[in-house]
Amino acid sequence: MTRDKIYFLSDFHLGLGTWEEERAKEDKILRFLNLIEKDAERIVLLGDIFDFWWEYKQVVPKGFVRFQAKIADLTSKGITVDYFIGNHDLWQKNYFSKELGVNIYRRKYQEFVFNGKTFVIGHGDGLDSKDYGYKIMDAIFSCRRLWWLFTSLPTSFSFGFAKLWSRKNRSRHRKYDTHDMKDKEPMYLFCKEFIKNRHADYFIFGHRHIKNVFYLDNGAKYINTGSWIDDSPYVVWDSKELQLKSFESQ
Repeated sequence: MTRDKIYFLSDFHLGLGTWEEERAKEDKILRFLNLIEKDAERIVLLGDIFDFWWEYKQVVPKGFVRFQAKIADLTSKGITVDYFIGNHDLWQKNYFSKELGVNIYRRKYQEFVFNGKTFVIGHGDGLDSKDYGYKIMDAIFSCRRLWWLFTSLPTSFSFGFAKLWSRKNRSRHRKYDTHDMKDKEPMYLFCKEFIKNRHADYFIFGHRHIKNVFYLDNGAKYINTGSWIDDSPYVVWDSKELQLKSFESQ
């Protein structure tokens, strides 16, 4: 079988629930990766793969080694794996790139050309120009001095605090993420502004936990990949068509 498809996945939030819940989620992800490796040329992870990830110089968080091993297996077979850093796993350093062979992207979005079509791809955080609270938090979490301070804390405290913050942050966004009206959707508005000055055929983002497909005035298409917390959505490009689908929907 020819490997000519590109798959887009986001927002696994591995580590969010109980051990049993997360093992079941990891099992589902592995089933999906085992399925698509037959025809995948490229797999794009759009961020928040982990609910919290903190990488020390010599140590990485325990857990989900089967998922990591599968990613290494995919890259060893010549399948390109891209990883856009999200707001829950922004403390990635070089473990995934050096050990697993993954391409890491830290920009808010990146442009690619696949089969002559221009794709604008990213996690999706930080695209709302009016979300000043996020901009402040992003500046704080990106501060190198605070990184050093956090690293110096006992892991039982620092990781517990991080998980508590993650849950509260997600709860706040879920109250906000209850609509799919495109005139209020910040990523759709970003896409509208983008095409005023630059060309794009497709926009693909995660972050919002809402599966959406919107068309723009110039015929461009914006898709949000949703989240694997409640469902198992993914986006696939087969060189001709971009589609939003679900794997083993609940």
